[in-house]
Amino acid sequence: MVVLKHKDKGEQVARPRWLRGSRRSWERIGFLKLAALLISRYGPSEDFVEKVRTHINSAINVSYDPELVRWLSSNGLLDRQDLKEIASKCNLDMRLQYWWAFNAPVQTGWLSREAIPEYFGFFPRKTGILEDNFDISELGRTLLLGFMPSDEIAVWEGTSVSTGSPLILTKGQRVFFVYSILESDGDFMLPLLMEWVHSLGSKTFTYLDAGRLMPSALDRMAANFRGSAYSSDDQREIREIERVRDLITQQNEMNIEKVGLGSRREQMSIPRLEWLVDLGVLQKENTRSYRFTKEGLLLVDDLVTHYQDLSSRYYPEDCLLKLLNQHLFGPTLRFLCSQAKQAELNDCLRLLKEAYQVAKGTLGYVLLRSLLLLIHGWQAETDTPTFVEYDDALQAVETESRVDPESVYYTVDRLGNEHQVKFAA
Repeated sequence: MVVLKHKDKGEQVARPRWLRGSRRSWERIGFLKLAALLISRYGPSEDFVEKVRTHINSAINVSYDPELVRWLSSNGLLDRQDLKEIASKCNLDMRLQYWWAFNAPVQTGWLSREAIPEYFGFFPRKTGILEDNFDISELGRTLLLGFMPSDEIAVWEGTSVSTGSPLILTKGQRVFFVYSILESDGDFMLPLLMEWVHSLGSKTFTYLDAGRLMPSALDRMAANFRGSAYSSDDQREIREIERVRDLITQQNEMNIEKVGLGSRREQMSIPRLEWLVDLGVLQKENTRSYRFTKEGLLLVDDLVTHYQDLSSRYYPEDCLLKLLNQHLFGPTLRFLCSQAKQAELNDCLRLLKEAYQVAKGTLGYVLLRSLLLLIHGWQAETDTPTFVEYDDALQAVETESRVDPESVYYTVDRLGNEHQVKFAA
């Protein structure tokens, strides 16, 4: 066991990565794909959210379907006049986003007038798909480049009425968003998953059951980071975690379900439950009940166990990045493909070079992280279990550079956080 050494105050920011301002409207991960697609069409602009609103509420003409009409009516998406007009027609016009939701397995997650700015104004930037100025990020470009097939784009654009909903995540997209969600929320999501698995296991549970365990997860996160919170900003973050913990504890003690859906407890628990449904970690039994899938339990146990081990040996602010660098793609491919095999050095370089040929831009340098996301997205789509973790990929690049310095160049990005590579032609 590594003994932790004391850090000088101010040496490093010690704040957890968590989406503390999450909203219930953030339920569907799939809309993040649309954010990347539309920003690539429109470019960054102050009225981006309004452009999204116009697009997702534009009309699409589909064949009359009694089940569709019943669904629209039962969810309050049609009024009586609409019903009278529809009854006499063979086709009907409906909003694009309703069509997407209807064709999704859970048939939820469409966005109300108020929810559209809540979602598109914040969630894509919080998860790194867009930059703070609403420009497309490197992560967002990777999503568009390797994970958005043309038939899905046609459904997003409304030029196709395919019954496959673009809100559904493909296997490759699930690899991508496992990384994206953990990178932005992992210091809270992993302790929360630990609480859910230990207390709920394979049982069916409700969102209220999940919410009752949130104070323990928040307390665990605060305890992890309290010892490293030297700066006033870090200490303020700890106090915010404790404030949210106390608020949710109070809401739990009220035990009044009517208060639920607008409470901080549900604004934090319901989106995360739905993200896990989208990723295949949970299955939704009905509108309020969930259960871990068999594969989901194994994935959670693997990731949580490794995160706990890292927490016992390293500073808390380092643990999530070490998890993402050392122990992400193996467990994720095992989750999606039932098995996983670590690549040999030659295979590692071959996979990196193949992804590089797709991703290289005018400058030639590509983030190593982007290449690995592309690789493992493709591996998942083809049920190929070979994986390469970030640290191993970096070591392979360094080794290749020593053997043949002209074959590959590598450096760090402008922020000094991620490595980028350039392979010779």
